[in-house]
Amino acid sequence: MDQVSDRLSVDPEALRNGGVNLDRVADIAVDICDKHLAAVDKAAGAGGTGQMGQRFDTGYRPTEQQATGFLRLLRRTLTQTGSRTIKTAGVFAETSDDAEAVVQPD
Repeated sequence: MDQVSDRLSVDPEALRNGGVNLDRVADIAVDICDKHLAAVDKAAGAGGTGQMGQRFDTGYRPTEQQATGFLRLLRRTLTQTGSRTIKTAGVFAETSDDAEAVVQPD
């Protein structure tokens, strides 16, 4: 772990493998989204045609579209946030190491 300041410590490896495994959480979100999309594809014509199909589309489609949009956003956010958090921690650690190498203790 690198001590960046008195108030901030950064451990990129712990972020990657610690209590919250960001990569694993992102993988789970991707898996959930993929399974949802597969189920949506399977149910594409479930309402049939005619009046029954129209009622199905009216009641089901808006909710399906909202859920799909949410899961895609969740997948993208968790995937990007996890990798960006780890990269940011790495930058903090490198900056701290560089500063320590340049500044000589009194």
